[in-house]
Amino acid sequence: MWKSGAYGYLSDYLWWYAVLASLVVHTWCFFRFFPRDRRKKLRLVVGNALVGLCLLVFAGLIAETYLRFVSVETDAYGATLTSQRWHKAYARRNSFDCRDKEWSEEKPAGTYRIAFVGDSVTYGWGLKDENDRFTNIVQRRFDETRAGRVEVMNVAWSDWDTQDELEAVERIVPEYHVDEIVLCYLPNDIVKLLPSTESGDLRAIPKPRWINVETSFVLDWLYHRVYARRLPMVRDYCDRLWDGYMDPAIWAKHRQTITRLVDYCSQRNVRLRVALVPFLRTWGEKFDSAAVHQRVAECFQSLGVSVIDLLPVIQGRDPATLVVNAHDPHPNELAHRLFADAIWTALDRDTGDSPN
Repeated sequence: MWKSGAYGYLSDYLWWYAVLASLVVHTWCFFRFFPRDRRKKLRLVVGNALVGLCLLVFAGLIAETYLRFVSVETDAYGATLTSQRWHKAYARRNSFDCRDKEWSEEKPAGTYRIAFVGDSVTYGWGLKDENDRFTNIVQRRFDETRAGRVEVMNVAWSDWDTQDELEAVERIVPEYHVDEIVLCYLPNDIVKLLPSTESGDLRAIPKPRWINVETSFVLDWLYHRVYARRLPMVRDYCDRLWDGYMDPAIWAKHRQTITRLVDYCSQRNVRLRVALVPFLRTWGEKFDSAAVHQRVAECFQSLGVSVIDLLPVIQGRDPATLVVNAHDPHPNELAHRLFADAIWTALDRDTGDSPN
């Protein structure tokens, strides 16, 4: 068996050619040897069915070829094979397993280090060029105004929540001598505290039990684009998040983690800011982005942390112009530029605390 890589197993792809060749041969044999003057209706039905199958498999082969070798498109969960290939093609990671340059443990004298800590949005999910991320844009602006005096670190991974981000902060602050943390908070940072239900776990789309869709990029695409999106765990995702924020016990646990993060930074004289990153697309009947942002902002502000709310940045804009593609609501290059503008304004105006 050939090894699977960015393009899957070669044997799985060649299977399409084998099926198509077999159908073509059987169709030719049928029309060549089945008598034309006997059972004409049967001949017509079977002949049309064979030709139709040939055309269907040929179309499937074209789709398989495109999805397997050409398409590099992410989805919201990173579940499809084409999305997984995107990570292999564009997500260069350092030894900390973050999508950033290699960091030096020894901080150059006179350098102020700012670590942006977050999840998939901060990671730059769906962006082929990491230079289009808001963190990289902020770094370039620092280079233009304070050349060599500010270093921006992108500390992010796709499924991190606040607890994961706290653990990352506890590692990078002493190891890399970070001066400031910008926590990039997303409304799904509470998701790992939500209990699993009969409809499934919100963190991952389940694989089908009745077929291995990963043997075919077409089957994988059809499962995730047509079937999986109708699963309750996907359909009710935003409403389940809302229920979590409204649940006193879940919110109390989440607030404890937030408090631990704030206390950790305060005890080590590390400045902490929070950038509230909005969902660009929401669905369901309950979820209220403004209410969620207000609740989280009030929580951090009550702990003495300044908050940069990015929700007003996208209000009034068509979400279709801000997302990476129709199947993935992660922010595109335009949205990252808008986020960078707002974050840069907040960072740059604090002249008393910013490196000058």
